[in-house]
Amino acid sequence: MSALRISGIGLWLVVLWMLLWNDLSAGNVIAGVLVAVVVLAGARLPKLNCVGSADGERARVAPLSLVYFLGYVLVKLIQSNLVLAWEIITPRNKINTGIVAVPLRTESELAMLVVANVVTLTPGTVTIEVTGSPAVIYVNVLHLHDIEDVRRDLLRLEELSVRAFGSRSARAQLAASTGVAGARRSS
Repeated sequence: MSALRISGIGLWLVVLWMLLWNDLSAGNVIAGVLVAVVVLAGARLPKLNCVGSADGERARVAPLSLVYFLGYVLVKLIQSNLVLAWEIITPRNKINTGIVAVPLRTESELAMLVVANVVTLTPGTVTIEVTGSPAVIYVNVLHLHDIEDVRRDLLRLEELSVRAFGSRSARAQLAASTGVAGARRSS
């Protein structure tokens, strides 16, 4: 990771520290810098296989696909919040938990990272583990009614993330796994 990028992250951590303490004093700035240094020194930032390697492995942002991906995630977040809110305010307990294993179709570490984080961000689901290459993601689901629905949703999320910011090789793997129609759509 470049020094410019690390310093940008460090500056953001200092600003966040100062906002959390709501204090703009010299001591608080120094404390923020110390916290940022400790966090950056202790954090092992992942080296994704799509960044800084061969041209076919670089992440490529597709603006329209990115907007669609963000809209999809927003809709899923709203839906899951409504389901969870309904569960809280109704007297009947309809919780049916379970763990679902979903093999992803690409070897993209970026896609795996995005899917795992969006799953954990969504109320009612949490990523337990991601293993292998291509990755298998294990998800704990609070309202498990149909395993295939969960798998379809996660594979759709993977597809949208690869289309939004996947490398050429990740897009090719996705197209190969979804057939000829997927190849036309992902170009």
